[in-house]
Amino acid sequence: MSFLGETSSQTIVNSRLGFIFSNGSIIYNDSGVYFQSSTPVLIRVPNSCDLATLKTRLHITLNLTHEQFLDEIHYRQPVIKTGSYFRFQCMQLKNEDDVKTMLMCINQFSCVGPIELLCIVGRTPDGILNLLERTMTHTHDTLLYYNGRWNMPRQNNFVGCVFTEKNPKKFEIPLGCTIDELKDLVKQVAPKGIPPHGIHESQTVRRLFFRQPGHFENSDKVIKYEIIELNTNDEVLKVLV
Repeated sequence: MSFLGETSSQTIVNSRLGFIFSNGSIIYNDSGVYFQSSTPVLIRVPNSCDLATLKTRLHITLNLTHEQFLDEIHYRQPVIKTGSYFRFQCMQLKNEDDVKTMLMCINQFSCVGPIELLCIVGRTPDGILNLLERTMTHTHDTLLYYNGRWNMPRQNNFVGCVFTEKNPKKFEIPLGCTIDELKDLVKQVAPKGIPPHGIHESQTVRRLFFRQPGHFENSDKVIKYEIIELNTNDEVLKVLV
């Protein structure tokens, strides 16, 4: 690791070794504070730098993308407690004066050890949306009760209707599915045969019903199920969201 315009040996001479605790925690104990994260990252901090230079070095070292940014930078600052004992406090680096104070402490307490920086990495709005899109489920697990029935038995943890059928079929509904696509999908999953025990290839799915969970007006701990018919794309979308 070398700075721009320097050799590796020059960078070692003109910098101090440090550790980055990315999105870590600040822990308080008898010695003041210490930083904790899964895997600290090595960094060389220039002996003379401003806030912009420090942020650039951190950004490069952490391999941050254009969808990420440094939200906060904290320095584990040593202060003399009594005699030769040190106590540490957390100092947030917000401006040039804070960086100058950090560099002064580094020079004054060089015997303490490597520099410790805790960085809070944030995401841009587009980055958050892209992360959600990558991690969210793109299909919904579904049970099909073909030509089934619904009734209202006694329940303890929920009230309302339940579907019944001897052999429910499990399948997945993709996000963005329309009402016509859903009917075609149900036809593919439904048992083949003669109605009412199956569906013939010449037939179409006429009606679809969804068992919708909701809050029971008489208790927050009881789930109330209602049966709604799906007729439009908007109704299917509400089910999938």
